[in-house]
Amino acid sequence: MSLRLSIMFLVFLIVLNHLRTGIKADKLQYMPEKPPSPSLCCHDQLDTPTTYIAAVYEHDTYLLQDPHRVLDRNSALELMKKNLKVFEDQARLASKQGAQIIVFPEDGIYGMGYTRQSIFPFLEEIPDPSLESWNPCVNPDQHSETEVLRILSCIARNNSIVVVANMGDKQNCSRKEDPNCPNDSRYQFNTDVAFDNDGQLLAKYHKYNLFYENQFDAPPKCEHVKFTVFSVTFGMFTCFDILFKDPSVEVVEKLGVKNVVFPTAWGNALPLRHAIQYHQAWAMGENVNLLSANQHHPFFSMTGSGIYSGQSGALVYYHDSDWSSGGKLLIARVPTDPACNNDENFCNKITENDKKVDYPEQNYYDNAISKLWGENKPSRSANLIGQTFQSKLEEDIYTFSPLKNGTGQIEVCDNALCCQLDYSMSLKEGELYAFGAFDGLHTFQGQYYLQVCVLLKCHSNAHSSCGTGTTSAGTAFSFLHMAGNFSTSYVYPEVTTDGVSLAPPSEWKYEAQAIRSTEGLSKPLLSAGLYGRWYDRD
Repeated sequence: MSLRLSIMFLVFLIVLNHLRTGIKADKLQYMPEKPPSPSLCCHDQLDTPTTYIAAVYEHDTYLLQDPHRVLDRNSALELMKKNLKVFEDQARLASKQGAQIIVFPEDGIYGMGYTRQSIFPFLEEIPDPSLESWNPCVNPDQHSETEVLRILSCIARNNSIVVVANMGDKQNCSRKEDPNCPNDSRYQFNTDVAFDNDGQLLAKYHKYNLFYENQFDAPPKCEHVKFTVFSVTFGMFTCFDILFKDPSVEVVEKLGVKNVVFPTAWGNALPLRHAIQYHQAWAMGENVNLLSANQHHPFFSMTGSGIYSGQSGALVYYHDSDWSSGGKLLIARVPTDPACNNDENFCNKITENDKKVDYPEQNYYDNAISKLWGENKPSRSANLIGQTFQSKLEEDIYTFSPLKNGTGQIEVCDNALCCQLDYSMSLKEGELYAFGAFDGLHTFQGQYYLQVCVLLKCHSNAHSSCGTGTTSAGTAFSFLHMAGNFSTSYVYPEVTTDGVSLAPPSEWKYEAQAIRSTEGLSKPLLSAGLYGRWYDRD
């Protein structure tokens, strides 16, 4: 949970008790009428299906009024069983709609805001599935005090659906044998678990990149976890992990997975890191399927779940910032390999040279410019920069240039990064748009190196408001093309429109580290970004 939200936490819980009349978990979004039509290119010689049906559930978690208070085990189980009952109901609904796998959010069984001591009654000792075969629903007495594991296992078994959930794991250790062992002689892990559709425990993953989670320990070594069900292999990691190379990119590249399950408790941060924005962008940049299940607590800016499929973008997504809104079940038919869905010849094109690497020693400025402007490329001395100003975006100092109404070309640079924009727009009176660049180490609520090009609607007409999140826009863009001379190949594209909606991929393309919309966007533009992660400089 974000540090800046923790102060509001207890106030929210008190308000919640007055507002809540029961969880709103009956909203169901059905599969699209026209599911993807994946090519058979990658499956001709493999015994794998071309599609599967997936579900994610955005959960309005039942919370404790005072998560710092230490409960006994029975009281902890009482809260967890209330949330697990919702999981059971949603798994049943999903299974009836044909879903083969369902993903539930991070902290969805017991909520957030605990201390190391107060989380302890909620933890269970989860055995290692790679060392021990266990079906908790069939053999509940094989391990004691594992009621949550048994319930999750039975949810999977009774509904014939693969279940992915997030819970707490405790593992005893000895400080004499393990120098990393905590002072209380036990590890407490934020843990994802996966159960096969017969209830068998398949996999567990310990979250590596913790986000102000003092109740948990990071594992001594980052784990790369995968599991295979219905002939499809899934990688697994959690929330803040997605912003770092290890495990997110490593799981995709080293394990070769093309499908990822992603429990999260994501606090939104416009203009660039709303859950639906960044999760779709990551799936597009890595060209994988991402099954993202978020918490639903608009008070904490937590909402935004979806099923994203490579360059095809969101197959289905949901977010609702209304405090009276509730949980949401999303279901979609997913191509097993999103690359095949995008290009039937893709599988024959991949070579060792195509693998992503950071390339800080190479200068890609001329290449990026030529991609953007082609034969009409202006010289570096051309007056493209014009007026610039600086403003904060998530505490980073961006260099911005304001857009003028009509058609224009802009270049803006920060350190080694130069970003280029070619656009046509009809500026709504009273609105200000700016194009910005940032190349530096981000240190607010985490530390990681960014290279970002961003076009955004400012919160007001003041330059200092550019970078502050806003949700509405009225300016239409009939043409948009943006690129940058990134020093990393890990660039994640975003195009967000009025009301924090994702622009359909049919209206824009991402290729060669550039965003291009030649026919324009059907809704006013909120922001467009190329979010580069220079992992080697973290």
